Amino acid sequence: MTSPVNIYEISRIRDTKAFNIVAGHQAQTGRTRTQYHEIESLRIVADAFVRAGFGVADCDGFFFGFSIPHIGKEFDLLKFTGERCLNIELKSQPIPKRQILAQLLKNRYYLMHLGKELHLFTVVTDTFSCYKLTADERLEEIDFFEIASVSRLFSMSYINSIDALFKASEYLISPLDTPEKFIQGEYFLTQAQEKIKREVLDGIAKARNHAYFHITGNPGTGKTLLLYDLAKTLSATAPTLIIQCGRLLKGQKRIRKAIGGLNVVSVRRLGGTRGFAATARFIFVDESHRMNRRQFESLCATVAAHGSVCIFSSDPEQVLSREERENDIAGEIRRLPLGGEFVLSEKLRMNRELSTFILRLKNIRHRPRQRESFSHVSLSFANTLLEAQNLIAYYKAKGFVFINYTRSKWNPCPFDAFKEDFDTHHVIGQEFDKVVMLMDNSFYYDENGVLQGIPHPSPDYLYPNMFYQGITRAREDLALVIVDAPELFGHIASILEEIRN
Repeated sequence: MTSPVNIYEISRIRDTKAFNIVAGHQAQTGRTRTQYHEIESLRIVADAFVRAGFGVADCDGFFFGFSIPHIGKEFDLLKFTGERCLNIELKSQPIPKRQILAQLLKNRYYLMHLGKELHLFTVVTDTFSCYKLTADERLEEIDFFEIASVSRLFSMSYINSIDALFKASEYLISPLDTPEKFIQGEYFLTQAQEKIKREVLDGIAKARNHAYFHITGNPGTGKTLLLYDLAKTLSATAPTLIIQCGRLLKGQKRIRKAIGGLNVVSVRRLGGTRGFAATARFIFVDESHRMNRRQFESLCATVAAHGSVCIFSSDPEQVLSREERENDIAGEIRRLPLGGEFVLSEKLRMNRELSTFILRLKNIRHRPRQRESFSHVSLSFANTLLEAQNLIAYYKAKGFVFINYTRSKWNPCPFDAFKEDFDTHHVIGQEFDKVVMLMDNSFYYDENGVLQGIPHPSPDYLYPNMFYQGITRAREDLALVIVDAPELFGHIASILEEIRN
């Protein structure tokens, strides 16, 4: 758990190595990576507080270099009371005021969800120039004594715990689920997403004819938001098309209506959209691993014939059927003359605890680097279908979304007895805070500890893949109800026992 530090105390340390050891020890984060010029900036500000009449104790309670988990957004100094939030950014050298303003506005976005009175400042320690973000979002140059005056409000009854204040899910929007925020630009990309966006735009600018780009990543890494953000950016310059490899949701239809120059269609209409594709300069394909070969080849022919730019997004591990696996569209994309392939690796949608648990579910012999309490995982056993239905109803009453397995059009399966909120084919690209799913003897672990599944009543569907599609929709909490499968239940329960021991 991250702890605050006393900025006067740690800023007395001049040796970089010793500073990082002691600062990390006080913050309980392990050794920090603070550079010498950052230490000097901290010392200058701490000395300024002393000149303003602060005692050493008044310099206590600051969170130094805190980074929001999964987001990568870092703050130099934060301090909280029950009603207020203080943020001071440190710059060792002068930078353009527009950059200072942009950073403080971004900080305001990340802090405003706390519901506290915000006080946001920047200190350029080389010139000792001080700035604040005003209520009407302007940058105003001020004297340091104003910062000191505000900081006095935080000298008593400050908050010692920060981790519970920030959840990645508070900042991660989905264009499909929260289209209005996306349309209004009420979001920020992570550092990794921003880097890929710059590289894709640079690659497009250098393309002389048609070009292909490929963005890959596991579930929850932010592929869809990055893809839609790129499409929105480029639609301001030329006609742009997003092809969704799945059913269109209300959010996508809202985006299509609200953003001029940007059309969103289902891949099923690809044959009927060749006219638009032929006039679109930029074509984006989300969940491209779900395309069939005819659709893929038709699209590539259109791109080549009309000199378009096509950006694919895929996750080969999320194929739901044997046909998708055999098509290997991600492999076909890699055989194109790519202008670049970019990988998003950090999971954003779910917390680290869920990510670790899912890795253990996939392979019970997997050993995580860090122990987790799995406090956001619930595991229940049902002896009968009726008991399972009761447990599903219980979780739904607690705000969980029940994701069931896609039904067969021809043959019955045990999960048909349950009425779902969504099936696994209709949650593509969506995310939910809480998810509950069922498992039964359709699943088992093989001799290597890998989760396997019996054939689905629709022979083309893959039970394990549909299961992963469902559970990776969860952002915060996951519940599993195991129906009349004691051996399977015992294996999964052992995951919780091993971590606790």
